[in-house]
Amino acid sequence: MNTHMNIAGTSSDSKQTARLLSHITSEFYAQQAQSFSATRQAPWQGWQQCLDAMPRFMAAEKPRVLDVGCGNLRFARFVMKSGVKPAAYVAIDNCEPLVHCGAADDRIVFVKMDVVNSLLDNTLASQLKMPASDLVVAFGFMHHVPGAQNRVQLVRTLLDKTKPGGYLCISFWQFMNSVKLAAKANTTTAQALQQLQMDADVLEEHDYLLGWQDEAHAWRYCHHFTQDELDDLIAQLGFHVLICAQFSADGKDENLNRYLVFQRVR
Repeated sequence: MNTHMNIAGTSSDSKQTARLLSHITSEFYAQQAQSFSATRQAPWQGWQQCLDAMPRFMAAEKPRVLDVGCGNLRFARFVMKSGVKPAAYVAIDNCEPLVHCGAADDRIVFVKMDVVNSLLDNTLASQLKMPASDLVVAFGFMHHVPGAQNRVQLVRTLLDKTKPGGYLCISFWQFMNSVKLAAKANTTTAQALQQLQMDADVLEEHDYLLGWQDEAHAWRYCHHFTQDELDDLIAQLGFHVLICAQFSADGKDENLNRYLVFQRVR
């Protein structure tokens, strides 16, 4: 990324900061789509645990699925290989090259949408025109949404797109649980702030700017989730959801993602 922005002094403007962080991330994926996809082929271990926690979905005939931040469609491939035969599978992402890295499947309808910008514009709910789904997933995406309240609003919106009795599955990246990844995150964040001429105050607690392989100027905004944050998020959702499962999985120590499986009850 060759864009240099000096936004020191704008830390109070959370929306402007969120847009900037989202722009940095979008540029990263546009430029690194092929190399990123090449490292994201195998299914996550936690996905099977999610399916195991959703017997009603697994027993449904021709369910509807909404995949937010679908990336290279590897969850779509996984869930269809698991025997699910969806009546509709809607995949949303703002990086078309990354989506095209996935195998084409005529059962998948791709919708290009910048979820974060739509969220910040308060237009996301109106842009999600598809019918409510039996399963809504957001895997490998929530850590790219800047701002705690923005993340709460996104989860509420996704619950609104979930049928009563349907499920919402979300992964929350906890990369600071890894000593190796934590050291890299601290180093690359300092490097990125310097190169982008950004004040460290624009980042909230547990916000980082991660690098990619040996690429210069390849940064993406990522948030590390603590359990306290997830407890706060759950508390703000109200009483119309059940938590079917909450567990850690993925990575050598099975602790890099925290999963939440919600069921909408009304």
